[in-house]
Amino acid sequence: MSTGIFYHPAYEKHMLSPGHPERPARVKAIIENLQQESLLRDNRARIVTPSKAQLDSIYSVHDAQYIRNIKNKSEQGGGWFTLDTSSNEHTYEAALLSAGGGIDAVEGVLSGLYDNAYVVCRPPGHHAEYSRAMGFCYINNIAVAASYLINEKGLDRVLILDYDAHHGNGTQNAFYSDDRVLYLGIHQDGRTLFPGTGSLEELGNNRGKGYNVNFPMYPGSGDQSYSLVFDSIIEDLFDVYHPEFLLVSAGFDCHYSDRLTNLGLTMSGIANINSRLAKLASKHTGGKIAYFLEGGYELNVLAKGSSSLVRELLDLKGKSLEKGYQEKKKTIDYTKSLVDDVRNRLQDLIF
Repeated sequence: MSTGIFYHPAYEKHMLSPGHPERPARVKAIIENLQQESLLRDNRARIVTPSKAQLDSIYSVHDAQYIRNIKNKSEQGGGWFTLDTSSNEHTYEAALLSAGGGIDAVEGVLSGLYDNAYVVCRPPGHHAEYSRAMGFCYINNIAVAASYLINEKGLDRVLILDYDAHHGNGTQNAFYSDDRVLYLGIHQDGRTLFPGTGSLEELGNNRGKGYNVNFPMYPGSGDQSYSLVFDSIIEDLFDVYHPEFLLVSAGFDCHYSDRLTNLGLTMSGIANINSRLAKLASKHTGGKIAYFLEGGYELNVLAKGSSSLVRELLDLKGKSLEKGYQEKKKTIDYTKSLVDDVRNRLQDLIF
């Protein structure tokens, strides 16, 4: 197995306001831990320097004037988009390289240069809307990659699974009326967490109806609840859709220690998700899978979680990981009801 790790030093030059949780140390911790665990030593996993995304690829999911606004703000030294999302002089370049990393990753996997890929992109992207930056995101990296697979490579069935604790509103909206992308979002219930979207009722429009599926998880949901979701319905959705390529928004803020969220996954639970996804990719896409870094603000979780992910992509035996959280029975019972509700809503749409 060979894994492309897409990373550029410019990712660490992008800065938000002082003390912001989305900081350069996030990606630095990931790369350093991959080196410390010798996962880059034999070139089976190797750092790949991405190119900048072409504007035409970005315009497939974003408004041209909005992208020019990001560029102009960077050229002026930075500025504010929302109260929690600002930029500096390096933001535009970093955003282009993050989106470019995604395109290079899927192209590399399709061509057989890599078996799979992990884009350690910064800034992240899944909150970025067509003409709006929000939630620390500017260009929607995973949406740009999915659009590239559809429009440039001719794929008809791309599956995006987002397990960040925050709902991927931007990714959802990019393909809300398109059945060529099946979006699956497993996130903390939007009634309790930013951005407030990702409800059961958000199923898609027109030909995309039924191809947008959300699992708004009860706060405190952990390893058992996530396993239940995969066992009870996620695997069935893969079987029905039979994707040609799997894209994953990996948000390590689903870990119980993350201070911005309220979920209960352990490191072992996150590793289990990645193991399941690797098996599903092997079954349906011939192993074609690319991960995109989204959230996660505890450096140790980011570092250890990413190394565990790369071990999974390389099909290496994983290290024993902590399980230091036990979710409540009422949370598991809630998840069972949630899965039943989702299945009932999809019964006449996709099943």
